[in-house]
Amino acid sequence: MNIERYILGHWSNRHQAQSDPCNWVSVEIIWKKFEHGYQSMNYKRHEGIEKAYRKKNHKLLQLSENQVLMQNYHLDWTRHEDCDMMFTFDGSVWRGQLACPGKCIGYRGDRVVSEIHCFGDKLHTCDQGYDLKTGEMVWGSKELYRFIKI
Repeated sequence: MNIERYILGHWSNRHQAQSDPCNWVSVEIIWKKFEHGYQSMNYKRHEGIEKAYRKKNHKLLQLSENQVLMQNYHLDWTRHEDCDMMFTFDGSVWRGQLACPGKCIGYRGDRVVSEIHCFGDKLHTCDQGYDLKTGEMVWGSKELYRFIKI
């Protein structure tokens, strides 16, 4: 099954954010394909695309019919392999998690934990950052952000 059909597009959690604005910020995610691979970008809707807080390049490595390694790259195409994501298809959903849990370090110097569930018309994600010294969560959500394709 082709993961592109499940992940590419423009996504918004506007309904979730408007239903509970005290607990959810309105975020948009864009996944697009281009000549050298793929690019993902996350931004807060009120700040706009120009102030994206995450922008990464990716290449997909098909390991089997139901398993894909999403290789992570910085925008200059240098590898960021400790943050690669392993996706497994269960027949209806592609579920992704870090391929090397505990090794992904974000730009703030925090240990990153990430998961993503791609349904085709919905995308659920949860990202967290943990302080390397204290182990405390310093950013992110304990619950899944729920996006729909727009």
